[in-house]
Amino acid sequence: MNIDAGVLSAEEGRLGEIVFAGFSLSSSFQPIYSLAHRQAVAYEGLVRAADDRGCELTPPELFMKAPHGEPRVRLDRLCRRLHVGNFLRFGETRSWLFLNVDPYVATEGEHHGSFFARMLGEHGLPPHRVAVELIEAGVEDEQRLANAVEYYRSLGCLIAIDDFGAGHSNFDRLWRLRPDVVKIDREMTRRVGSEPLARRMFSGIVQLMHEAGALVCVEGIETEAEALCAIDAGADLVQGFFFARPAAAPPAGDESRRLFASLFTDFRESVINLQGRRLDRMKPYITALTAVVDHLYGGLEFAPAAQPLLECDHVQRCYLIAADGSQIGDNLEAARNPHARDPRLDPMRPGAGTNWQTKPYFRRAVESPGKAQVTRPYMSVTGPKLCVTLSLAFKSRDGMQVLCADLDFSELAGEDSGFA
Repeated sequence: MNIDAGVLSAEEGRLGEIVFAGFSLSSSFQPIYSLAHRQAVAYEGLVRAADDRGCELTPPELFMKAPHGEPRVRLDRLCRRLHVGNFLRFGETRSWLFLNVDPYVATEGEHHGSFFARMLGEHGLPPHRVAVELIEAGVEDEQRLANAVEYYRSLGCLIAIDDFGAGHSNFDRLWRLRPDVVKIDREMTRRVGSEPLARRMFSGIVQLMHEAGALVCVEGIETEAEALCAIDAGADLVQGFFFARPAAAPPAGDESRRLFASLFTDFRESVINLQGRRLDRMKPYITALTAVVDHLYGGLEFAPAAQPLLECDHVQRCYLIAADGSQIGDNLEAARNPHARDPRLDPMRPGAGTNWQTKPYFRRAVESPGKAQVTRPYMSVTGPKLCVTLSLAFKSRDGMQVLCADLDFSELAGEDSGFA
């Protein structure tokens, strides 16, 4: 069955359900929770459709049956009107309502007359309580998408970009569109929950979104592991079956309170356990690093003083940095380190005078002399592997110096899940 211009009658007498071109349409709402507040602060309106035989259609299947033009615009607007009316029946006075706008309608709706502001006014729903949800990857004409965003923003609505991380999503569009909320695609959520590399990258992605001025919503969360990853990354909002499935009415408040109490208890325990495992794993290396400094204090030359450290498992290299950030001499490479002689990396090979003043391991060590520092995993310019760097600032005869040692992160992570 196709929806076309010849069958556009809609029975709008019942608010809970609408019959449109032979399809029964109703609303389901999925809560969106604030991790800081540990309660629902928004609900996303989702259309549920069934044909005259009772066969259910997904929203994409429903909209595929409406050809571009008046039928597609009419269907999209009808769904939004349906969700607004049903949402107001909850009696919610503060929560946001997230409304999806079909990508085609977002860019072509202006040619079919004004609708949205009038519809919100008729229902008495202030625009500032509405988040218009757009899929930026679904629109090829970027200027029209930008125009649509500015239109909804001018009404006072929040702008939410959906499914970021899918298709042709890119950060450049985010800088231009300046959304209030970015929703992380559920496929990225799945990978973050199961792949250590994706999890490590995820915190940086969330931070970039925050620096762009957007709240971050992680959607599609189905497991506690994925929920814990969202918390660990610093996400603001969460959504998914783990918290609540879409339903015609909001879930009971006590259910979410129990869920969040248990979730944050598990999060605290996981953080404590992870920190404990990391500390235990790093103790031998910190002890060896401190021993090198002791030997240097005693007047031993750097190469023999550092030899026991270089013989520790997973140590790749060590080096000394002066107070101004410049490296003193060349790296001392562990004999097992194959990347010490990799000719492809010759242009990036550090040596005397290479300056590390901007690196976190140098800055943090100088700020806390005598206390060993451990970095997050990063790609070393010396070798094509992730590493973590230990650093320790100390006072030598020549002034403040920083001793550094690079450890092969992939081997550490392989031995201990506390580093994953």
